[in-house]
Amino acid sequence: MRAVHRVMPILALIATMLANTTPLAAAPFTNRHEFADPRFAAIWTRTDSEAVRGGRTWYWGPAPWFDYAEFYVDSPNGLRTVQYFDKARMEINRPDDGIVTNGLLVVEMVSGRIQLGDLPGHSRQYHCSDVPVAGNPRRANPAAPGYCQFMNRATFPDIYRPAYRDPERLKERVSATIDINGNLGERPDLARPETTIVQYNTITGHNIPRIFWDFMNQRGRVIENGRVTTGPIVDWLFAIGYPITDPYWVRAVVGDTEHDVLVQLFERRVLTYTPDNPPAYQVEMGNAGQHYFQWRYPHLGMPWAGSEPVTPLLYASNIDTGSHWEVYRAYFNGSGERLTFNNAETVAYSWLRSWDPTQQMLAVDSRRDQPAYRQVYALNSIAASIGETAPGALATRISSIDVRDQLEQPPDILPEFLTKPVNEFNPMVSPDGTQLLVISERTGRPDLNVWSGPAPGSLPIAVRLTRDLPACRSETPAWSPDGRMVYWVSDCDGNFEIYRAELRYQPIVRRQVVVQLFAELTNIRNLTNNPANDRFARVSPDGKQIAFASDRDGNWEIYVMNADGSNVRRLTNHAATDDAPTWSPDGRQLAFASDRDGDFEIYILNVSDGTITQQVTQNTAQDRWPLWAQ
Repeated sequence: MRAVHRVMPILALIATMLANTTPLAAAPFTNRHEFADPRFAAIWTRTDSEAVRGGRTWYWGPAPWFDYAEFYVDSPNGLRTVQYFDKARMEINRPDDGIVTNGLLVVEMVSGRIQLGDLPGHSRQYHCSDVPVAGNPRRANPAAPGYCQFMNRATFPDIYRPAYRDPERLKERVSATIDINGNLGERPDLARPETTIVQYNTITGHNIPRIFWDFMNQRGRVIENGRVTTGPIVDWLFAIGYPITDPYWVRAVVGDTEHDVLVQLFERRVLTYTPDNPPAYQVEMGNAGQHYFQWRYPHLGMPWAGSEPVTPLLYASNIDTGSHWEVYRAYFNGSGERLTFNNAETVAYSWLRSWDPTQQMLAVDSRRDQPAYRQVYALNSIAASIGETAPGALATRISSIDVRDQLEQPPDILPEFLTKPVNEFNPMVSPDGTQLLVISERTGRPDLNVWSGPAPGSLPIAVRLTRDLPACRSETPAWSPDGRMVYWVSDCDGNFEIYRAELRYQPIVRRQVVVQLFAELTNIRNLTNNPANDRFARVSPDGKQIAFASDRDGNWEIYVMNADGSNVRRLTNHAATDDAPTWSPDGRQLAFASDRDGDFEIYILNVSDGTITQQVTQNTAQDRWPLWAQ
């Protein structure tokens, strides 16, 4: 049956946001509402659980919606656990000390400098944020000032200029305004009694009006030691920090209406006062967590507002070429839609999913430009959804000399790294889009490498991770959902086995800025460790299981095991070759390739009992390498 050609829709259902205080494996997409650490749950529960919140405004938000291990110099292995909420981010820099912080997010967005360690020099110069400080996102809020517009009116560490301070204005009412261009103005009609300045912070040099000072010191119902009691709702220094600007009136679109909103930027949060709101919601924590996420991860969209990212089942087939592989979308009726059109093979390996459908990115290896070599490419959402022949479709070559020729190479990188084309394949995008695991033959053997990812603002990195292992072949890498661990297949022990290791990062600092990361593997472990061959490892969406193919029982079958190598279960039992499993986004099914009907087709089975539920393709061609995003 030949492929049909239609526009590929990307559809999803909105995930239910339910708070659960039980810590689970980090999962940025599936179950993203779970708390990544019980200490995060305890802080959220104190103020925002239904038992105490009642009708008051949120201090963190209804639930968390993204967690990950972000680079931080002073954390174990250079990675700290962070979790994002509407209003802020929680983080644990040193798990053993048990201290939860919530980051200087506002300082970073105003200054454009992301703090990557305790020392001032452990930072990264990015760009200030144009996300509006109040109201809707920029596309629906064109006139509201962003964080950039406060740069010249804000106090933050900067070696190039003295700290900005405002004069003391006790007993004055706030009438100052600021616009989209950072220009100041006056609106005497907004100088209300509740905006009277009652505090001047001498640490940073800024004035605080009564309406915000009362909110910062508000008392109410909270949970302490498992009991409902009355006390300060937040420790304002911990949750909000010192003010870094004076208060200003802005015009901002909230919903469908433009309002006058009084805003003040603090180190960790933004406070807003909207007189038009109901009394209980006139003063609120601004959505600094959302704002920061839009700034740092623009390619991931808005998980608090968008549908759960869903992508189709893809596979490789030679049905139209008779020779080389091209990428197809499965229609689950025996047919598929061709998505790539080249004179040499293209095989999909991983997805960079996004809550913004226009930001979907497909990582493939292809021979389109170098027929003698497999090379790594990223296909944007247009190319991946309606075929590369469509106007505007874009395939970006990542295996490219000019992408990495400015890196300060660690000593293990050989000169050939930058001087010749070689086979580079199996590109696995990290869940946050900032890094790629790639198998590269630049040193003469297939080694596991980590590179800068396709996401904007990714820190430069190009390191051979298996440099200290014996001369052996590596293949099919995968990430843990939180980005802390990598999995891959290697024949270092004489046959193909599945390995797991933790990633450890160190910074390369130049002129007080982190310019590059150096990565290495630690705690390397052989998970399968048997005389048979175990290949095609894929990690489940929740990070708890690994699916793989093995010939340990005499022919290639599909197996699953726990992520630590325990509890191995055989799922298929057929004289044919079954291989290349890939997890469904919900982790309940696997798609795999099998030649049980005389040529390779794509099938689906239930992980719980191995029952084959569907034959996806049905033709006389070879259909291989299924890919389900997770």
